[in-house]
Amino acid sequence: MPAFIRSATVVSVVAAALLGVGQIVGVGLAGADVQQAQAPQSVGHLVYRGTVNLGRTAARAGTSAAVVGGSFPAGRVAPVHAKSAPVASVSVPNPPSTSIVSKTGGAQGFVGLTAADNGALNGFDLEPPDQGLCAHEGVVLEPVNLAVRAYSESGVALTPAVSLNGFFGLPPAVNFSHNPSTFGPFLSDPRCYYDAQTGRWFVTSLEIDVNPYTGNLGFRSSELIAVSQTTDPTGNYGLFSFDTTNDGSDGTPAEPNCPCFGDQPRIGADAHGFYISTDSYPIQGVFNSNGGELYAISKQGLAAAATGSAPLPTPVAIHVGAVPIDGYPANAVQPAETPEGGSYAPNREYFLSTPDFNGFATMGGAGARAVVLWTLSKTSSLASVSPSLTLTDAILPSEGYAPPANAAQKPGPRPLGQSLGAPLPPLSVNDDRMQQVEYLGGRLFSALNTGVGPNGTANRSGVAWFVVTPSGTGGTVSHQGYLATGNGATLLYPAIGLNQAGLGVMTFSVSGPTYYPSAAYVLFNGTAPSGPIYNNGRGARPEDGFTCYSAEGFGPACRWGDYSAASSDGSGHIVMGDEMIPNTARDALANWGTFLSTLNR
Repeated sequence: MPAFIRSATVVSVVAAALLGVGQIVGVGLAGADVQQAQAPQSVGHLVYRGTVNLGRTAARAGTSAAVVGGSFPAGRVAPVHAKSAPVASVSVPNPPSTSIVSKTGGAQGFVGLTAADNGALNGFDLEPPDQGLCAHEGVVLEPVNLAVRAYSESGVALTPAVSLNGFFGLPPAVNFSHNPSTFGPFLSDPRCYYDAQTGRWFVTSLEIDVNPYTGNLGFRSSELIAVSQTTDPTGNYGLFSFDTTNDGSDGTPAEPNCPCFGDQPRIGADAHGFYISTDSYPIQGVFNSNGGELYAISKQGLAAAATGSAPLPTPVAIHVGAVPIDGYPANAVQPAETPEGGSYAPNREYFLSTPDFNGFATMGGAGARAVVLWTLSKTSSLASVSPSLTLTDAILPSEGYAPPANAAQKPGPRPLGQSLGAPLPPLSVNDDRMQQVEYLGGRLFSALNTGVGPNGTANRSGVAWFVVTPSGTGGTVSHQGYLATGNGATLLYPAIGLNQAGLGVMTFSVSGPTYYPSAAYVLFNGTAPSGPIYNNGRGARPEDGFTCYSAEGFGPACRWGDYSAASSDGSGHIVMGDEMIPNTARDALANWGTFLSTLNR
């Protein structure tokens, strides 16, 4: 979901940040439903945009003219589907509470990028800071909305904090040095991934063009990709983009209500490909989702082309939204990544999603009793000039989960809210879409937000977690369960990170009547979480940003990070990143921070 920006002179809002997946109403499912779609389609071109250097404050290291790569393969094959699974009622789960302890559990951490850093770089405030952390051998790369920085795992800054626009070689989001101010492209939802096979760092972001004189959103969008030229994340990156407007121009398909943008790009990789999954929303007008889009590009091809001296790989796009599940177009598909030292799936990439495509309780979300397993086969063909892929989906029965409830906060000093005479607001927990997916040992690990509470009423939110074992074009949910805590506290936006031995963590934010918004985690061993919840990045005060309050044009719940992150660094450490409220300097309109921590596993 895109973030909101706010200053005294500019407000830029993408409505999908609140609407999520539009007016698509999800349902609970039971039984198994297997469907197949081989659907490559024309969606524009991959473009090489030159290079940039992170360590030199994102200075241009080269100004090579944009080079247009091969078109996405033309043509479309209509999907053939099995009968939809029947609707099933979903009850709000009421799992036992796991205790929270005020200990680190052995994790060592530090405050990462903050609202004050973002404000100093960009000249305005922004919420939320979606967490795009990745790590390798003692180095952490942290992109958030709208900044990026590299650290050592002990907290030493290895680069300056750089604006995300600057990192991608674009004009500033707002240039206050001009009179009147001018506006650059709108970026949001960054992610990053270190790929041990190629020794490269991958960073992505959505982009929407902006009228440079008014700041209004424009009529074109793209997906941005940066790929490091070496194993050093502080050095040079090759920059790429492809069009996601989907209005029939630039070789993109003509979808309803477009021009559109690719909301919340999610990334993953297998032995052969780098994968980006987005959801297609109109930039302007009625914000109904057209469903998911899946983009597959040769991983080795991107790494080679990052220097500008190798041909661009041939990308493939699949309109996942063409697959109806219980009558609605599929979206929010989460690609898998394999931790360093783990074995990749043989010639295929896996994805997980949920069938509850509108997981907001306030917008008709119903929860579900199933997860959706997607299998993309023949990924080795991405190395060719004519890739041939097959996408299969299977609906797997699972434990039930419900639309999440917002998170309460501990009362405390709120300079902005108190000046507005506003009551203490809750934190938004958005929806029940699938979060980060790990592939290890022939199994997929993931989790999502779910409402929890007694008597069928969600009075807070917890986590539903899943271990999925693929088999052929289907699979089973082999292990599953819930994690929740008591005293009215909520767990927000889980992420599971594992090492090659299957040991790791599930990390999340925590907030409640007796907890300021904090970073926390639980150990994850083999196939399940274990032990207490460690409140290792304790918050210092309530969230008090501009999105909390109706007087600022937002509220009634504060926007909170749409995802957390956890990753093995390949040297015996699990690195975690979550949003929290630190005891550091704040901006006038926002006080968020991030907490990065490392645990030996």
